[in-house]
Amino acid sequence: MGTLTEAREAARQVTDALVRVAYRGAYSLAMAYWFVRRPSAEGVLVGVWHGRRVLLLQNSYKRFFSMPGGGAHPGESHVQTALRELREEVGLTWSASQLRPAFDVVDLGEFKRDHVFFMERDVDAEPALTIDRREVVWAGFIDVDSALQLPLTPTVRAYLTDAARRRASPTSQDC
Repeated sequence: MGTLTEAREAARQVTDALVRVAYRGAYSLAMAYWFVRRPSAEGVLVGVWHGRRVLLLQNSYKRFFSMPGGGAHPGESHVQTALRELREEVGLTWSASQLRPAFDVVDLGEFKRDHVFFMERDVDAEPALTIDRREVVWAGFIDVDSALQLPLTPTVRAYLTDAARRRASPTSQDC
């Protein structure tokens, strides 16, 4: 039985690696399309906080650390996008009432105009995370000051800078 289990694990690892290559290829094609078309997009990122520790993740196809989130599907609200992305990327299933709007910014990187809305949630304990090791290869909680030392997209850096300022305030309602 151990041999069959080992073979399945080896097959899963090969499949995961091939899917990561496909993600990198698809992202490169998307960047080429964005370079030519210069589209406008809208998306959501979610700040999950435990005190001053924030959930970051690493996508297989980008060199920057990010947060759970992504582009909105047609007709999808910001909250619906946030809830879907949390479930897909880190295995968290929450309700709309558990998220609050926190920040928004327009990013002109990646050859597109991307309006990014940030939702937030504070948690009493760091939740267990489930990642696919295909699109998301790492996720974990990091102190916000340490996070700001990492390679981040300008959008995530702007949000974390604002959040760190708000959370340092003794009158902050966010902690």
